[in-house]
Amino acid sequence: MSEDRDKKIADYFSWTHPFAVAVYNISKEFNIGSLLRTVHCAKGREFFLIGDKSYNTYAAVSSDKWTKVNYFENLDDFLLFVKSSDYNLILVDQSENSESLFEFNYPDNPLFFLGAEKGGLPALLKENGGFPVLEIPQYGLVHSLNLSCSGSIVVYHYLYKLYMKNLTANK
Repeated sequence: MSEDRDKKIADYFSWTHPFAVAVYNISKEFNIGSLLRTVHCAKGREFFLIGDKSYNTYAAVSSDKWTKVNYFENLDDFLLFVKSSDYNLILVDQSENSESLFEFNYPDNPLFFLGAEKGGLPALLKENGGFPVLEIPQYGLVHSLNLSCSGSIVVYHYLYKLYMKNLTANK
């Protein structure tokens, strides 16, 4: 490798933004690869697959080489991990108790959790899990956005608010 490439790689690994993304039982492997690519481009800490661990490497465009990908076979093991981590789980889903993306205040170290294309996240988790539920407002006749699109919107909205908060704090 060239010295420039070595420096670029070292610079990349020198810091990350304090967030991660998890997906649960996603059937569209291209969506997982695309969202993993977004997490990499946004310099997220890590990416979690719960349930099926297959994803489209073409859509990921080698981002899985640079972003840590973790796998949990089931939801219970993942939730145990979350309890022992410094992450604050945020469910990204449409539900009765969700809060609009436009009004949402992100906690430190958010872990954005997105569910299956059909069915979303388990209802029990949304209703009784005690986790905040974030919803992207929808105005069209189609009732939801593509999974990778939703995750990307949430990640970059979080980064926008993080940067605005830092700008205000440094004045």
